[in-house]
Amino acid sequence: MVYDEPRGEIICGDCGLVANSVFFSHEPEWRAYNSEEEKAKVRVGLPTSVLNNREMRTVIGGKRKDSYGKTLDTATQAKFSRLSQMDERIQDKTTRNLKSALMELKRIKSHLNLSDDISETAVLLYKLALEKDLIKGRSVIGMISAAIYLACRKKNSAITLKDTAEKANISTKELGRCIRIFLQNININSSTPDPVALVNRLGENLGLTMYTRKVAIDILIEAREKRLTMGKIPMSLAAAAIYIASIQTGERRTQQQIATPARTTPVTIRNRFKELAKGLGLNEFKVKRGAAAKPVIIQNPTTWVRNKRQD
Repeated sequence: MVYDEPRGEIICGDCGLVANSVFFSHEPEWRAYNSEEEKAKVRVGLPTSVLNNREMRTVIGGKRKDSYGKTLDTATQAKFSRLSQMDERIQDKTTRNLKSALMELKRIKSHLNLSDDISETAVLLYKLALEKDLIKGRSVIGMISAAIYLACRKKNSAITLKDTAEKANISTKELGRCIRIFLQNININSSTPDPVALVNRLGENLGLTMYTRKVAIDILIEAREKRLTMGKIPMSLAAAAIYIASIQTGERRTQQQIATPARTTPVTIRNRFKELAKGLGLNEFKVKRGAAAKPVIIQNPTTWVRNKRQD
């Protein structure tokens, strides 16, 4: 077998059969013409990130062994412990504040399962607030939670205000107050949460098929074109669209079932449902009540979706 480097293929040297046409080169993508240029270009390890907290680490804390790996005696360990305390005290308030905020950020990130991109955006927003002295007199947890929520909005993530407040263990009122501080003092280009992005999240919690979710997304897209979504809470719109779609497709879910994962009330869903039905011309749309309104669980989703598409 011969490796053809220009083509990235492994071929047979006798018959020319291509054994593997997807071969990745592990060589560097840059060229170096001398040893100094090679040392300047060579790199290893993960890319730098604002989440690594490198600029705030100290070499004093946690010293129990020397550079040779030998355990230090008790007196030396006590000395390093005192040095670590002094190093912590002489740090400026900005560094201490940012260190505390990063600890809270990592905790909330693990609860909400946020990406590194959203977390880094939240850190950058928090640093802007530090530079403008907006954190003074306010809680660190509230401001970092507000930065996380605004970063989720900036990246079009399906994280709501109530989700952030619950995982951060603060009230929605306090979180809203901190968000307003960011919006009033920092120019943040964040769009309103799209209800379409919340459909898959609700559909997953309700166990709906992708066919019903697609019908709900089409309803929201049509409602957005007719400007029926302006001034409405995105989660309530997504819940109402799923309620309409579940009735249209026959994969029914009750208003109470939808209201629980949407963190709203059946009354709100009912009001949004009436507005969408009237605006989209669904006058013949009939809502079953009583025993006929019980949920319908699809036992064989693949066959059910195939039959629906044929119809």
